[in-house]
Amino acid sequence: MHKSIIHLWHLLCLVGCLTITLSCPTGATAQVGGVKLSVSFKEKTLSSILDYITKNSDYSISYTNDVRDYPEKMVVSFDEATVTKAVQNLLSGTPFTFSVNGKSIRVFRMEMAKKGTFVIKGIVKDSNGETIPNATIRIRGKKEGTIADTQGQFSLSTQTPNGELTVSAIGYTTTNIKYSNGHAVDVVLKEEGNQLGEVAVIAYGSRTRRDMLGSISSLKGESLKDVPSSSLETLLQGKMAGVDISNLSGQPGGNGSKIVIRGYSSLNQQGVNDGSPLFVVDGVPVQSSSTYTGGINPLSSLDPSNIESVEVLKDATSASLYGSRAGNGVILITTKKGKSGKAEFNASVSQSFSWLPATPTQLRGNGERLMNILLAKNQRVGEYDWMTDKVIFPNSYKDTWGWDQSSYGAYDYFWNKGNVTSDDSNKIPSMVQDSLNTFYNNSTNWWKYAFRVGQVTKADVSISGGNDNVRYMVAAGIYNEKGIMLNSSFLRTNVLSNLDFKITPKIDAYTRINLSYTDQKAATTGKVQGMTIDPKQQSTLLPGKGSVAEEEAMKSLRGIDGVNSNYNIRLSGGLNYNIIKGLKLTLSAAIDHYNTRINTFYPDYLTYKNLSKSEGQNIGMTMIQTENYLTYKFDFNEKHYFELMGGFSYNHDQLNTIGGSAYGGPTNQIHYVGEEWPTLRQDEYGTYEALQTYRSNQEVQEMLSVFGRFAYNYKHKYLAEFSLRSDGSSVFGSDVRWGTFPAVGLGWTFSDEGFMKNLWWLSFGKLRASWGRSGQKFNEAYLALGTMSSSNSFLGSAGLIPQLLANNKLTWEKNDQYDFGLDLQLFNYRLQVKMDYYYKYSHALLMQTSTPGNYFLADKMWNNSSAISNEGIELEVSADIVKNQKWQWTLGLNISHDKNLFRKSYGGEDLSDKVLGRPVYGIYTYHDEGLVQDKSQIPYYYNASGKLVPLSFNNSDNYQLRVGGRKIKDFNQDGTIDDNDRYYAGSTLPTAYGGISNRISYKNWTLDLMMNYVFKRKMMNMVKNSAFNFTKSFGTIMADPSKVTFWQKPGDETDYPSLEFADQGYIGQFDGDIDSNIENVSFLRLKSVTLSYNLPSKWFKNKIKGLSLYITGQNLFLLTNYSGVDPEVVNPYTGKDTGEQYPLNRSVTFGFNLKF
Repeated sequence: MHKSIIHLWHLLCLVGCLTITLSCPTGATAQVGGVKLSVSFKEKTLSSILDYITKNSDYSISYTNDVRDYPEKMVVSFDEATVTKAVQNLLSGTPFTFSVNGKSIRVFRMEMAKKGTFVIKGIVKDSNGETIPNATIRIRGKKEGTIADTQGQFSLSTQTPNGELTVSAIGYTTTNIKYSNGHAVDVVLKEEGNQLGEVAVIAYGSRTRRDMLGSISSLKGESLKDVPSSSLETLLQGKMAGVDISNLSGQPGGNGSKIVIRGYSSLNQQGVNDGSPLFVVDGVPVQSSSTYTGGINPLSSLDPSNIESVEVLKDATSASLYGSRAGNGVILITTKKGKSGKAEFNASVSQSFSWLPATPTQLRGNGERLMNILLAKNQRVGEYDWMTDKVIFPNSYKDTWGWDQSSYGAYDYFWNKGNVTSDDSNKIPSMVQDSLNTFYNNSTNWWKYAFRVGQVTKADVSISGGNDNVRYMVAAGIYNEKGIMLNSSFLRTNVLSNLDFKITPKIDAYTRINLSYTDQKAATTGKVQGMTIDPKQQSTLLPGKGSVAEEEAMKSLRGIDGVNSNYNIRLSGGLNYNIIKGLKLTLSAAIDHYNTRINTFYPDYLTYKNLSKSEGQNIGMTMIQTENYLTYKFDFNEKHYFELMGGFSYNHDQLNTIGGSAYGGPTNQIHYVGEEWPTLRQDEYGTYEALQTYRSNQEVQEMLSVFGRFAYNYKHKYLAEFSLRSDGSSVFGSDVRWGTFPAVGLGWTFSDEGFMKNLWWLSFGKLRASWGRSGQKFNEAYLALGTMSSSNSFLGSAGLIPQLLANNKLTWEKNDQYDFGLDLQLFNYRLQVKMDYYYKYSHALLMQTSTPGNYFLADKMWNNSSAISNEGIELEVSADIVKNQKWQWTLGLNISHDKNLFRKSYGGEDLSDKVLGRPVYGIYTYHDEGLVQDKSQIPYYYNASGKLVPLSFNNSDNYQLRVGGRKIKDFNQDGTIDDNDRYYAGSTLPTAYGGISNRISYKNWTLDLMMNYVFKRKMMNMVKNSAFNFTKSFGTIMADPSKVTFWQKPGDETDYPSLEFADQGYIGQFDGDIDSNIENVSFLRLKSVTLSYNLPSKWFKNKIKGLSLYITGQNLFLLTNYSGVDPEVVNPYTGKDTGEQYPLNRSVTFGFNLKF
């Protein structure tokens, strides 16, 4: 992997060098195609550059003596620029302007407007309504002109009452607009592709890429289209360095995605801190946890088609202004807005088909029967003889004759110590015995019955437009997914309305409305949802379609009736008041409300009480926020630039839940609880049992915050920024409710230094350094006050006892982070490189600790007493390999490495699932010391009676180690192998991860490819490695015995021990739970590939602005060394693949985008 990255780097450098080493004058290189220029100049006079453009284009450029005598030496680069754009860029920052007449260009000194009879006033803005500073305004055909101020406003005196203005600005298309005396001129310029001048959203503001000091990864909404998805998270996978996204479940609704920014910085405790980043949509923090939405992903209420941009704030400088909620990183989502101009209508429709890409290895039919019989016949378990005080291991059938049928000892499960196998504890399924009965003589592939061809139907429409006073964008959409597993689906309908108003010349306002309805059918309502039906639980010997066996297998799907729906309404609005030049007051308010309805009915034949059951819950979550702040931007002599911002915010969060359950409905046809349902019954033992329960809960949190930021730069070369936020929250202890979160950042644009001018290949370079502190508040409202739990019962009703003690010192979890970054743009901006090193120390993390004694039945309390560190390197590379009028090829690569360590715990002790000095998530398993080939290799211990006995398993001398078994390390030296002998065998976190993107365009054709990869992540295939574990259930066999070996005699080096150890009581033998089964897994996935074609507009006689057709494939191939089906769905918390997760599908999509 490392060599591949180095080779790729060399390739990019070579291509860049070839781009700029074609024939050029000294100090400059060029590539001319038609009227396009790609050229760099260092320390050249203005006139010589203009002469060069004339020589290498079809334009004739003339200039005055002032231009010829201009003393400044120029440093400039053009990248596929038109001649007029090259001249405009060249003259920016000089006192000259130009006029164009056909193929002739005249360059002259602009005469700053003198006092005239008439005054023309106006403002220059972009299509989003933002002002454009320092634009050039000139009366067309004349030398008179002026420069707009930093607020985009201009005033121009002239003797001409009516005429036309030519307005230009770097990064925007030059525009001509008419003017008349006495009427203000509002100029709207359209944006061009501009990297350094591009504006990105940051906390409480925006910043150009050039002046940005934080580590921020950005993604345009354009790159999210044509790939249907119910939620945003999976679309971000592999596209940003430092953002690790794993899809742990393919359940419709996108709830199985786990996002981790710069490593795990919490103990991932539900209700405290589950490690999720803060999501902010149009300035409104939104819910991202599905704990209180019945398993429906709250983010799925937002249609990705309506997203304009996504910014991920990774370091403390960029995120610390979100204070106590930014400890896990911040993701800013900006939705699309209306633009000035004629109304534009957009429609997008797509249809997807999905299927299960692969199934695990399975032994079917008679092979399943024969293997189960073989395992049963080889069962060997010892029996304690109380007369001799010894454990006897039988070597023949006669050795077990006469043993009690209920005893542990066994020699051949079928023999059953000479007794008839009639009781349930030792019953043999008919399908194992009766191989001649056609009913039990099948080879049914239950995967075909559990899975189907899934479908996704997606349609979106939007209309946008406006003028200088009102801009609007209204969108509506539907997303309907039928999952690849039976009884799994997801539906979303949504409406979005974004309005922007110009109330007065100084006051503008906005409203944002998002309404959505989601409905999901799933096996569970948890964060990571499993399969609705597990084919591994159904014997392949049973008949399939149309049989009684199929009816029984599908009972749970057909009998269980579930309703799981969610309504979300998010409203926000605000005012911007431009008090004086550069000083703006922003006022905003928002409400975000989720209402979830859950009801599940179980028929009586599926409950252990043999009574029908109905359980339901209604959950309401409401967030109310108001934020108000002042921003003041000003400069001195266009050299010293300042920004001051300060404000306060208030947040109110409320959770209301009402729920209950009832047993014993009149029939299985009544799914909801009514008066006819019984409330109490008396069981066969005379004990009263409540048949109905009712629960209600309300939690309220409040937070008050003050925040501020100071930013300064000198000529955009030397940059500094300081921010501070202080939060006070009701969830913390009364003594420590306030937390302060500072951050500071420095930057140096070294490419602007004089001594860097000779580096012709360097277009832009900046160094960044920052430090800051962010925090994380816990999610439960009353954790610091202590909690109660149910215990015991009276007349079937539960009572309450104290569970956790109160702690008035319980406070914020804190994250201190250092970041050092390097931003480079090379070879005429064709190659962009962004590299970051970070160190993040997360401390005061919450964990439960034991109290010295028992206080009113409570023996535990929460404390801020643990710490985790993350240290890593991130690299993002983007290269325009080919860029001309017909062909464009852009290659993107990102790679991240994070070193995670558990640094501190209460009392300095290891936890049951975490080891100090190791990553927080690891594989805990048994240490394999090899197969025992000789009795001398068996360890012996003295038991409580003083007798020497061999190593045993599962705290039972009936399961003793013998020759042919696997020796397991007895770490605690207690003579038996049990849970206490598991050890930390390795981290489940990857060594590196990232993504590779390619975009290739030829004329109207575009091909987009997106791949993501993971390098060296440890995991265990428990499905395969436990396939021969004898559990007495005679179930499915998920491995091929012909491809493995079993120990038979001393000296055999085999995959498995002797079959005598297959009984599940022998830990570490056939259950697969040993360190020798750990795999070091890497994978590369083709996440998506899209081929699109834009139909020429001339075909529609310009009545349609655009029509594109596309086909998209997702998850089309997976290249991996993993022995299982898909390594991505393996739980990163345990590293063990149990095969219970909803698999990721493979799909193909056909669609079109229409614009007119």
